[in-house]
Amino acid sequence: MKKTAVWVVLGLVAAQAASAHEMWAAAKHTHGGEMLQAAIGYGHFPKQEPIVAERLAIFKAMELVGREGKQTLKQQGKNYQYVSKKPLKEGSYLLLATYQPTFWSENQQGWKQQSLLQMRDAHYCEQSAMYGKAVLNIGHGVTDNAVISRPVGQMLEIVPLLNPAKVHVGEKMPVQVLFKGEPLAGATLVATFDGFSPRDSNDKSHALGAQAFSDQTDAQGITHIIPLREGHWKAKVVHKADYANLSECQKLAAYATLTFEIGSAH
Repeated sequence: MKKTAVWVVLGLVAAQAASAHEMWAAAKHTHGGEMLQAAIGYGHFPKQEPIVAERLAIFKAMELVGREGKQTLKQQGKNYQYVSKKPLKEGSYLLLATYQPTFWSENQQGWKQQSLLQMRDAHYCEQSAMYGKAVLNIGHGVTDNAVISRPVGQMLEIVPLLNPAKVHVGEKMPVQVLFKGEPLAGATLVATFDGFSPRDSNDKSHALGAQAFSDQTDAQGITHIIPLREGHWKAKVVHKADYANLSECQKLAAYATLTFEIGSAH
């Protein structure tokens, strides 16, 4: 039976705990005819901070998907900040961030970007891949579904089946979780909003904090997020599977986030 979503503070969720930061896509409020200012969020939502130099090569340039197709954004400012190459027309867009598949192995000395073939004494190896997606509605009253409800081909992705601009507090927002293009049944999706559970600035742990929503996907990979307040929201799914070559690595770990605005923040 499908679990009922409830407005509770969840403790640490073991199945969602990961040995990595989380990643999300973020953008400043933009009007039609303005340049988009976007950012890769990497760390603890919603705080944005510079990416350490040794990890920069893992990240692809941010991309923007609209009715006219996909465009690559230009890095400008701090190393996590991007801008569009031209002003945006009114409409609905998807902003994409990508942390490319990367081996991480751990031995008694700690974590390194290596596979089991490189770190022979590792007790665990994970190839991590992260995918961020943000729904942007540029212009007043824009609630287009055509672009945002189409999969973009991320290994693990959360597809909004209804534009968040059409969702009011307490209503259901349907989303579908796909893994390698196929519906992912039984996946746990959690969601929270900016300000729900502030993290101490000195907390450097990677444990999943308290969440405002949790539910599992059905046989078609679908669940319904119920936002019980307005604001800036982030949904997250983690999926781990055996790596194809166990002599090289043990697990393939994919992480996906979807960020969106509910209510007056739009």
